[in-house]
Amino acid sequence: MKHVFIINPTAGKFDRTKEIREQIHKLKTCDPVEIRLTRSKGEAAHLARQIAQSGDEVRVYACGGDGTANEVLTGIAGYKNCALGIIPIGSGNDFVRAMEPYTREEFLSVEAMVEGKEQEIDLMECQGKYSMNIFSVGFDSEVADNVDRFKKLRGVSGSLAYKMSIVYCLFTKRKHPVKIYLDGKLFEKADYKNTTLLAVAANGRYYGGGIKAAPKAVLDDGFMDFVHVNTLSVLKFISIVGKYMKGEHIDNPKLPFVTFGRYKKIKFEAEAPINVNFDGEIYQMENPEITLLPKALRIILPAKKVAVAERNEEEKVTATV
Repeated sequence: MKHVFIINPTAGKFDRTKEIREQIHKLKTCDPVEIRLTRSKGEAAHLARQIAQSGDEVRVYACGGDGTANEVLTGIAGYKNCALGIIPIGSGNDFVRAMEPYTREEFLSVEAMVEGKEQEIDLMECQGKYSMNIFSVGFDSEVADNVDRFKKLRGVSGSLAYKMSIVYCLFTKRKHPVKIYLDGKLFEKADYKNTTLLAVAANGRYYGGGIKAAPKAVLDDGFMDFVHVNTLSVLKFISIVGKYMKGEHIDNPKLPFVTFGRYKKIKFEAEAPINVNFDGEIYQMENPEITLLPKALRIILPAKKVAVAERNEEEKVTATV
């Protein structure tokens, strides 16, 4: 088994390449180990595809955020010789949040990942692109798409730019006229007149840095969780956003404008191309159709005994100091 670590130095608030390298160099394994660094957006997918095409049995570790993980996924999707490991050093890391009872700290242990077991999970595919977590259209995609315009303003940080984008889209991007087909049947609550605020097709539970959009989603149940919210007034939106973030919007009798279901195919039709969100990456697509691919990806889960041992050792050192 070969182990390849694809590290994104720009993920997160600071470069953690040195920390990851040090962990890799401490590994006690006879398996070949390789480190690759990305220098630009899209390079992780290119590197992962090259590795997958070798035909060797390989574990590819995406060291970065959700965007890096999605790029590596895109590179290895369809290759049975590859398994995906995620070392979450980015700012969002929403997919890892769904891996309960595992914690983010356990995924950060290189040794625990190399010693870890594998599990098959479902994938979502759309026009040659893949998602293992969440696909969405509407308000949240527009927020993500408009963040960069505010980042360009002098003195505006990434978190402030995100908040500014939310306010901007709240007044300009709440109405999204689309038709939606669920397993081939027209969804009557969404059309070109009765507009959509947002719609989510989910394999994982979280997106947007911890928003629990699909609290009932299961990674390997053979279905996508579908969540739809009708267009709301600004005041109504503000009143329910807290419940949405906490995952309290599903089957809530006080929120009749929220629809939930489970499907294997979801299609969006619009009169013009729309912005869609794949695990934090924004693309513009014409009439996207998402298909569930059951157990199409092997992911690596950290070996708990290794991660626990590392934490205990850290606690001993801290106590000594």
